[in-house]
Amino acid sequence: MKKYIISPKLNWYRANMHCHTTISDGHFSPEEIKEVYKKMGYSIVAYSDHELIRDHSDLNDDGFLAITASEFSIDDTSPSFALPNGESTEEWFARKVIHIGVYAKNPHNIFHPATDNTLFDMWWRAQGRDIGKISCDNYHREYTIDSINEMVRRLNENGFLVTLNHPSWSLNDMTDYLNIDGLWALEILNYATERLTGSEYCPYIYDHMVRQGMYNLYCVMGDDNHNTDGSLRDSFGGSTFIGAEGLEYSQVIEALENGNFYCASGKNPPKINALYVEDNILKIDCSPATDIFVTGLGRNHCHYPSEDEEITHAEFKLEPKDIMFRVTVRDKYGNNAHTHYYKVEDYLTRS
Repeated sequence: MKKYIISPKLNWYRANMHCHTTISDGHFSPEEIKEVYKKMGYSIVAYSDHELIRDHSDLNDDGFLAITASEFSIDDTSPSFALPNGESTEEWFARKVIHIGVYAKNPHNIFHPATDNTLFDMWWRAQGRDIGKISCDNYHREYTIDSINEMVRRLNENGFLVTLNHPSWSLNDMTDYLNIDGLWALEILNYATERLTGSEYCPYIYDHMVRQGMYNLYCVMGDDNHNTDGSLRDSFGGSTFIGAEGLEYSQVIEALENGNFYCASGKNPPKINALYVEDNILKIDCSPATDIFVTGLGRNHCHYPSEDEEITHAEFKLEPKDIMFRVTVRDKYGNNAHTHYYKVEDYLTRS
């Protein structure tokens, strides 16, 4: 009997889970983003403009869904590292930040938890921009682990899924990400900052977090596209593929909450067409690949390399000692499709 993990019986939709528009500091309007992403085969965009939660349901149609989202942040006020001469700098580049992806379970939920209304004076109102009346709880955020956790707690309680975004660019280390409670997912590729720094492809941070006890944490990828000067250079590189019954908001959110998705890098990313367990054998069907990896919770890794030709199928025996596993499919261009972690005991058949 096949136990499907990624099922071909679902509809699979390509999504950008991290996007900025003219509502904050992006170049394109929400309508223009819809147009360019649909042309590239996307069905879903999470409009995650800085600090502002907006309902974009007016953009929805039979082939497109807008997720109500935002990106919340907290900036540290002190430098995170010393300079080689032992001194420190107060420059912004040396200070940690926390950037949180915020996704509303209800598309019409535009309440701003963990938000002080004066936050909007620092940018939008200072520029004379009318952002309308903001409904918030007037919580003042600070760069402390207690305040970060309070922000996440308030978001969760008010109906939002929460991710930790681009931890490398943010200068986050284990004292930060290992102490945050209530995260739904980690952004393991932020395409814009990966293009900028070359250090934002970070599945190793995801592994670290899971090994330290965050067993229900998922992983996603997003573009973080700002499209400066009208360029699309930071678009279409970090995708999340969501498996749902249909392109209805509630169905997509249910899929995200239940982990019915995987993520993949590249403009034409590798695909995981099916992932299932049959007679304790993990089986993967995918688009043409050069390598397929299974990563266990410990040092129990498995690798299925191609020889002369690309491969589209691989099989691995699951053992109770593996405890948890995730799958990576790599193509000849170096792009990777990633699943999140699964518990072995959920898929083993015991005789």
